[in-house]
Amino acid sequence: MKKLIYIASLFFILSITTNTSVFAQCTINDATDCECLNPNETDCDLLPDIQLSWFGILDVSDGPSEYPQTGAGSDNGRLRISASTPNDGVGPLTVRGVDGNGWAYFICGDDTIIETDPSSNLSGYYCDDSDEPARQITFQRIYHRNSDGTMSYYDRMAGSMTYHPTHGHNHSDDWGVFTLRVADENEPNPLNWPIVSDGAKMGFCLMDYGTCGTGNGSTYYGHCRDENRYSPDYLELFPEFDDGSNGGNIKLNSDYPNFGLGGGNYGCSPIEQGISAGWLDLYGEWLDDQWINLEPGICNGIYWIIGEVDRNNDYLESNEDNNWTAVQVELTQQLDGTGYSIEIVTDQDGNPNICDGETITLNPSSFTAEEYLWSNGETTPSIEVNESGEYSLTTVSACGEGQSQAVTVLVNPPIEIPIVNDVTIQMGESATLNASGNGNIIWQNENGDFLGEGTEFISEPLYENTTFYVVNEDVLVQAPATLSTGALEHEGSSDYSGSVYNGGLLFDCIQTFTLNSVKVYADEEGERTIELHNADGDIINDLLVNIPATNNDGYIIDLNWEITPGDQYLLTTNTQMNNDNFGDNNPMLKRTTDGLPEFPYSINNILTITEGYYDGGAQASTGSSEDYYYYFYDWQINNDWGIGGSSCLSDVVSVNVFVNNNNTVINENNNTWLNIYPNPANNQLNIIFNNAINNNTIILFDHLGKVCDNIQVQNIAAGGKITIDVSNLSSGLYFIHLINDNISLKQSFTVNK
Repeated sequence: MKKLIYIASLFFILSITTNTSVFAQCTINDATDCECLNPNETDCDLLPDIQLSWFGILDVSDGPSEYPQTGAGSDNGRLRISASTPNDGVGPLTVRGVDGNGWAYFICGDDTIIETDPSSNLSGYYCDDSDEPARQITFQRIYHRNSDGTMSYYDRMAGSMTYHPTHGHNHSDDWGVFTLRVADENEPNPLNWPIVSDGAKMGFCLMDYGTCGTGNGSTYYGHCRDENRYSPDYLELFPEFDDGSNGGNIKLNSDYPNFGLGGGNYGCSPIEQGISAGWLDLYGEWLDDQWINLEPGICNGIYWIIGEVDRNNDYLESNEDNNWTAVQVELTQQLDGTGYSIEIVTDQDGNPNICDGETITLNPSSFTAEEYLWSNGETTPSIEVNESGEYSLTTVSACGEGQSQAVTVLVNPPIEIPIVNDVTIQMGESATLNASGNGNIIWQNENGDFLGEGTEFISEPLYENTTFYVVNEDVLVQAPATLSTGALEHEGSSDYSGSVYNGGLLFDCIQTFTLNSVKVYADEEGERTIELHNADGDIINDLLVNIPATNNDGYIIDLNWEITPGDQYLLTTNTQMNNDNFGDNNPMLKRTTDGLPEFPYSINNILTITEGYYDGGAQASTGSSEDYYYYFYDWQINNDWGIGGSSCLSDVVSVNVFVNNNNTVINENNNTWLNIYPNPANNQLNIIFNNAINNNTIILFDHLGKVCDNIQVQNIAAGGKITIDVSNLSSGLYFIHLINDNISLKQSFTVNK
C-alpha cells in the first residue's frame, strides 16, 4: 500500500546491534578486528572517505577525449571524461533505497510517497503526473564498532537515487560534477577558479567496480592514494602542497586495515548499493553524460578539469574536504590562438542577394570578440549593407586574430514594371487581360490576393467596373519543395519513458498542409501503427509500419497525410499494438527530455507543435508537457507557400476593366423590385419579386467579387418567389445582382452559420 506524507517530517534513525563474533574478523556483522580511524579508539563510527582520483581521469581510455564543435556528430563540442571514486575510509559507503522497515520513499512534486509493499518493484517507480522515474530517497547506513567488538549500525537520510531506463538500474543523484576552468595562480582552491564550460551533474550507480590492487600490475593501480586532490600538474602550480609524493602515496589493498568492509559485492540494486573500504567505482567516458560541454568560441590552450564527488555532502564521511581533484588538460580542436576562421551569416537565410532598396545584415556566427573591423570600416559586431560589393571581417579575441572569407553582396537593379492596357467588355462577360515583362507576371485583386500568373489572365464574369493589379517578379532563389519542423533528431541519454506510457505530440494546424514524413528512432524492430487523432480523440489517419532497429540516422516514415485546420491534433501510436508487440503501452520509440526539447516548433501561420503528450492507460496518469518530445522527428511538409524562396518585385501596376451597362441601374437603397429574407441567412435565401419579370439573370457573388452562383429566371409574376440554397456558403457578406434587358440592381445580404 502507499501512504502520503510531507518530506519535512521524514527523518528517523535506526540502530540495530548484532553479535555474531564467532571468528575474529572485520565484517558488517563482526567488528572484532575492525580498526577505528584513530587506532587508539575502540568505539567509533566506521566512516567512508570517498575521493575522486586524478589518476583515473588521466589513465582510463588514455585520458579525456576532445571533440571539435562540428563534424563529430552527437559528440560535437564535447570533452569526454572518465572518473573513478575510491573509498579511502575505514568503513563502507552503504546507500540504501529503503529504511530499516523495508519502506521506500519517492519524491513526487512537494509530496513524498511511501511504498510499504516489500514485493514492489522499486526500479522504474513513476509519479502520477510524469513519465520520468521518481526520485527515491536514500539512506546511508553507518556501521559502528562497539568497544566490546560487536558491530551495530544506524541509518540516516542522505540524498536520492533515480532509475535510469537506458542503463536499467538506479543512479545516486548528483554524485559527480565536472567543470572546465581557467587556473588562478593566486587562488589555490580550484573550486574558486573561473568556469569556462559546464558538464552534467552525473548520477552514478554506486558499486564495487574493482579493488585498489595488490601491486603495480593491478588493473587499478594508482587510483587509490592517501591524497587524490593534488595532481602533479597542480603541484607544479602550487608546490607548497607537495608532500614529496608527487600526487599522493599509492595505496594497495593491504594498506586498508578494514579492507573489504561492506562485502566487496555492492551492485546497482534499488535496495542497497555502495563502495566497500579499499574498493573503487568507475564510470568510463563512453557512458551517457560523461562529458563537459565545451562552449562555442572557446580557445585552444591549457585548462583544468575540476571534478567534485558528493558536492552536496549528502553522505557522512571521515573527511569532507577532499572530495575534489584538479587535472590539467590541453584543448587542441577548438579556436586556434594563432588565427582562426570566422563564418559570416546573414538575416536572409544565407542568401546575399537582395532587392533594390533593401538592406541585409551581416554578422559572425556563434562568436564573441573584443574587437571587430569590417572591410567597409565599421567596428560593430554586425553591419547593415545596402550596396553591392565584397565584405569581410577581422576580429581580435583571447584566441588571437580571426579573419573571415569575403561575402559578396549583390543588390539587384529595379525590376521593370509590366506593360498592360485597359479593356472594355459587355456586362456579364469575362475580361481577357494581357501583360508583358521580363519576369514572372503575377495578377492580384484590390486586396492583394493572388489570382493567377502568366502573361494572360481571364477574369470571372464581371458586372461592374473592376480594377486588377499586376507585378513583375524576378526569382532570386527558388523555394524548396518541402519544409521541415519539429526536433530535427533524437538527443540525450534518456531514450525511453516508462513502459506504461504511450506518448505523442500535440499540434495545431492553421492552414491545410500535407505531412509527407516523420523520422523515428528505435533499438527494437517491430510493427507499430502510427495514428493521427483530432481534438475529440477520433482517429482520422493511421498507418501500419514495420520499423527496424535504427542507427543515429533514424528511420523515415512516409505518411502523405493532408491535415486541415484545427487545434490539438495528436500524432501517436496504437496502444493495443504496442502491448501485443512489446508487452506494454510503450511503442519503444526514443523520445527526448532532460531539458532538451524547445517547444513550440512552428512554421509560421501553418502549424505549431505545442508539447508532448503521454498516456499511462489504467496504470498511470495522462497529461501533456513541454518537457517531453515523443518519437516523431524532422516533420517534412509540402511547401505550398513558397517559403524559403527569394524574389524581387516591380512596382504594382493597375489595369482597369470597364463594363458597358445600357440598363437602368437601381441603387440598393431605392430598390422596390424585390425583397429577400431571412437576412442574415443560414441555409436558404428567399427572393420575393414585387414586379413581374422575364429573362432575368441572378448572379450571387461574395465581397471579393467571386461568383458563387449564376441562376437563370424565366417569367416570374408579381409576388412570385424563388429559393436559393446557400448552405454551402461560409459566413460573410454576399450580393445578389439582378440583370435583364431593362434594369440592373444589386442587393446585399449576409450568411451567418
